[in-house]
Amino acid sequence: MQEKAGAKVVCEIMNTTHPITDTEAETIKNLEAVTSINRMGQQAAYLTDLVPVSASTSTEPSNLKVNLLSFDDMDKDSPFADKSYHLTDGEWIKPETQGSAVINAQFAQANGLKIGDTFSLEIESGKKVAVTVIGEYLTGNESQQEKTTAAVYRMENQIYIDNTTYVNLFDNCGFYKVLAYTGQPELLDTLAGSIQEILQEKADITTSDALYQQMKAPLTQITRVVALMRLLTFFTGTMIVSLLLCMWMRSRQKEMAVLISMGEQKHIIFLQALLEATIVFLIALVFACGFGTLTASWLQNLLFSSVETGASLEVSLQLTDVALLLGIGGGVVVIAVLLSLLPVIRANPKDILSRMEG
Repeated sequence: MQEKAGAKVVCEIMNTTHPITDTEAETIKNLEAVTSINRMGQQAAYLTDLVPVSASTSTEPSNLKVNLLSFDDMDKDSPFADKSYHLTDGEWIKPETQGSAVINAQFAQANGLKIGDTFSLEIESGKKVAVTVIGEYLTGNESQQEKTTAAVYRMENQIYIDNTTYVNLFDNCGFYKVLAYTGQPELLDTLAGSIQEILQEKADITTSDALYQQMKAPLTQITRVVALMRLLTFFTGTMIVSLLLCMWMRSRQKEMAVLISMGEQKHIIFLQALLEATIVFLIALVFACGFGTLTASWLQNLLFSSVETGASLEVSLQLTDVALLLGIGGGVVVIAVLLSLLPVIRANPKDILSRMEG
C-alpha cells in the first residue's frame, strides 16, 4: 500500500536562473528512501524542417519557436496523468524512452506528421537533435486561444520529449521541477530535509502524501477498533473460561482436597490443572488456525468485493497472528486456572471434605 500511495517530495526552483542540475537530480535519485524521480524541463527551440502552428503574423523569435517540455515519466504528475490532456494516438513518454516526442494532433496535421515520423529541433547555438513521433494528443482548448498568441505559447506547439533528448539538446540548462517518489511515506519529512540539504535555497521543497493519508485514515480506525475488540475479547474470555473452569473444579474439589490432605503440594495441583487446560487450549488453537486459514480468502472477498482500492490487500493468517493468539490465549488460561483454583487452594481440606460429604 505504501509504495502505491504516491508519496513524494516536490522540488520546484525559485528562480529560473538557478535550475536544478542533472547532477543534483542524480544525487536525489540515489537517496536511500527514493524509489524514482521525475525530472521536468522546459525550453524553447526552433523547428528545422517544419513550421509551428500560429495565426499571428509577428516575426519575433517567439513566433518561430515551439515549447519543449521534458519528463522522465508522463504517467506521473503530467497533464496526461490528471486527464487534462488526452492521448489520441500512440503512447506517452516512459522512463526507458529515448529520442522520442509526443506532439499535438493539430500540429501533426499541419505538418503532415504521423506516428513513426522523425523531425529535428534546433537551438540558437546551432545544435540539433532528431526525435521520433511516438504519440499525439489534444488538450480540448486549442480553439479557445487568441489569434495573436505567439507560436511558442500556443497549445498546438507544446512538444513533450524525453529527458535524454532534453539533456543532449540543452546541455546544462537543468530542470525547473524534480519530483522524488518514495515507498516509505513515514520518512517523507526526513527525505525532504535531505533533499533540502542538496538543493539549498534554490528550490521550494514541499511534500505530498494526500493519497496515503486517505488510505491510512480508515485503516487506522479499523486498527483501533480491532485493538479494542481484542482487549474486550481478552477480558470476556478470561471471565467465561474462569466460570467454566470454576464449575469444572467444583466437581473435582473432593479429589483435590484428598490429594492435599495426603501431602500433595498445592503448586503441583495448580500445575496439573494448568497442564490439562493448556492441552485443551492447544487443541482449540489448532482448530482455530485451520478454520482461519480456510476462511481468509472468503473474508477478503466479503470485505473488499464492493470497494475499489489502489493497493493490493490480502487477508491471511500470519505467524505473528498465531504468536499473538498463543500469547493472549496462554494468558487467559493461566489467569482462569488461577482464579478457579483459588477457593480450593485457600480453603482447608477438612472443610472441603466435610462440605462435600454433608
